[in-house]
Amino acid sequence: MRLFGLIGRDVGQRRAVLMELVAELSKRDLKVAALFEAAADFDPDKPGKDSYEHRKAGASEVLLMAPQFSALMHENGARPAPSARQLAQGLTGADLVLIDGFEAEAHPKARVGAAGEATRCDASVIALLDPDGLDIAALADLALAQAQWVAA
Repeated sequence: MRLFGLIGRDVGQRRAVLMELVAELSKRDLKVAALFEAAADFDPDKPGKDSYEHRKAGASEVLLMAPQFSALMHENGARPAPSARQLAQGLTGADLVLIDGFEAEAHPKARVGAAGEATRCDASVIALLDPDGLDIAALADLALAQAQWVAA
C-alpha cells in the first residue's frame, strides 16, 4: 500500500480536491482509501445509539456491521493518538491511501492553496496546488509517482 496526503488551510478546498482525486484514481481501477484527521472534539457517534452506549460503558472497540458497510470505533484513551501510517496499516486492500491532514507527519503530501498564499513547507511537501484550474489527472500521476510505500 502507498500513502499520499493533502494539507492546506482551507478545509473545503482540500476536501474538494481530495474527492476529485479519489474519483480520478478510482477510474484508473485503483482501490483508494481515505484517511481524515478530525477535530479533537469530533465524535461520529450519538448518545442513545447502542455503539455509543457500549463505548461509554467501557468497550475499547465497537465494530458496527451493516450489509452495505462496516465501521470500527477505537477508543484511544490516555494513549497517544496513532500516526497516519499506523492507521493506514489497519486498512485492508487499498492500493493507495489518501491522507487529509496529519500535516506534521513525514509522508509525501501536496499543499492546497491559492497561488502566492504564504505557506510553511518542509521536505515532505512535494507540491503546492492552486485549486483553481487544477489538472486532476496530473495530480493523480504525481500522487502515484511520489506516494510512500508501507507494509500493509
